[in-house]
Amino acid sequence: MVAPEGKGVFFAHSMGTMVHAPVAVIYGDRLVPTAIATDGDDVAVAYEDPNGSRQQVGVAFSSAQGHIFAWHTVVSRGVDIATSPAVALAGRRLAVSWATRRATDTTGSRVPRVVRVGRIQ
Repeated sequence: MVAPEGKGVFFAHSMGTMVHAPVAVIYGDRLVPTAIATDGDDVAVAYEDPNGSRQQVGVAFSSAQGHIFAWHTVVSRGVDIATSPAVALAGRRLAVSWATRRATDTTGSRVPRVVRVGRIQ
């Protein structure tokens, strides 16, 4: 989304008949693919990092219905080009997936997916 304060990844949701104002997940230089998963009041947003020259996948987590994102982290490996994020959330388990290839791979071969699974403390 491009908002008055800049480009980035934003989260918005409806509450009955009202649509909540978008909340910034992360600001960045460019628009990027995202994925969202929810479980109760918990919201996880996976995204391609909108900053820098390296394509990486990050995740942000909210336990307040997406009104504020308490933490962000990069989940992809530094040696890979990571794209096409996906995310799943069930209870305190979080899984983030992305398509990956080595930065040195110029063959254009099939791109495998990586999945990281963790527990939210």
